[in-house]
Amino acid sequence: MRWYNKLRLVFRIYSRRMFVTLLLFGMCFVSFFMIDRVFTGYIGSRYAIRQTEKEFGVNTADAGYVHFVTRDIKQDISDKVHEYMSTLPEVVRSGYILSETLFEEEDESIQVNIIDKDIAAIGNLMLSEENKKILENLGEDERIVFAGYNYRKQYHAGDMINCYVDDDIGQIKIGGILKKGAGWIHEDRLFKGSYGKWDNYTLDDSMIVIAGSLKKELEGVSSGYAHSIYFQCESGTFDEVTDKIKRFCYDEGITVNISNYKDEIDKEKEDSSIVDDTVFIAAIMITVLAVVSIAASNIVYCLMRRKHYGIMLANGMCKADIIWLIAMQNVIVMVLAAVAAWIVRLRAEFETLFPKKVLEETGRLYEGAYVAHMHYMPVILIISVMILLVISCVIPAVMIGRTSLADMVSGRSEG
Repeated sequence: MRWYNKLRLVFRIYSRRMFVTLLLFGMCFVSFFMIDRVFTGYIGSRYAIRQTEKEFGVNTADAGYVHFVTRDIKQDISDKVHEYMSTLPEVVRSGYILSETLFEEEDESIQVNIIDKDIAAIGNLMLSEENKKILENLGEDERIVFAGYNYRKQYHAGDMINCYVDDDIGQIKIGGILKKGAGWIHEDRLFKGSYGKWDNYTLDDSMIVIAGSLKKELEGVSSGYAHSIYFQCESGTFDEVTDKIKRFCYDEGITVNISNYKDEIDKEKEDSSIVDDTVFIAAIMITVLAVVSIAASNIVYCLMRRKHYGIMLANGMCKADIIWLIAMQNVIVMVLAAVAAWIVRLRAEFETLFPKKVLEETGRLYEGAYVAHMHYMPVILIISVMILLVISCVIPAVMIGRTSLADMVSGRSEG
């Protein structure tokens, strides 16, 4: 029997059991919707964690930052705490991260970080030996730019790039091009935040400015709020350093919060676990219910249509054709439900059906969800459809395979 005639039979069957078909479609849709929601969140979080860990060039257990809780604290207070931290033998390096605006040749602005030379090793800048020597010889009043990998054809070492200097346009020398995948740590909280299109997990499409000292920039913001202090300790001394800093701040009447990067990453791993996720449990229960419902519907329909199947066999169809009809009924319902669930989740996650532009405008904020939903979920949904199809068609296939033509025509079960 030709395939298009089989499809005509399938759609004729749909028209005769429209209510049951819509009911099964709805159950499959809810099941796939919940599966998508669970795994997009889980895979997206794991992606963000993995990419964040790559941004560090040191052990995250030994690195963190001091955040000033009270917003009316001025920068001079932060400088005071920083000076104290510099006296602690356990503190390997400490410094600040500020923002800088650079301008490409077409005058398009690039928002970048400008960091103290002393803390450059905290990030995974992947500097070549030549670039490391440039950094070592960087004077206190000097600034240098390292451009991301994707700028390798546009800029070269020694080129100048425009920037803001004292509310005027100045120039900074480009020291070199970073390797592909080089990254820098996220300012303040590592997760669930983005400063815009330039805030990505890697510096491939961005740049970073390194200063011998940010003293000049910090003097310019002395009347503003206190900037966080980023630091690295000797291995295993983070808690000890934290206690010393808090004791000093308490004596000075300064309220601070000290965050450890490893603790922050571990908490994100714990929060993104699906083991105790009620949505994950609900997704499993709904999926099981959908499988049972589809299988039961197929069994009942096979029992009701035994005589019709017997007539089909008597007129030249084989049992494989009948099993194909049953499987195709399920496949079409499941595939349509999976596609519909994927599209609805796409719209719910990104508020658009074309998320690429959203990703470009928000940097890292939606990157994990984008990778999970656009790259992983189609594969997961295909596997889910295949599993549901096999489970729901096994019993009907066995029933038909073990029932003789005479039993089908007479309406008796195999025996």
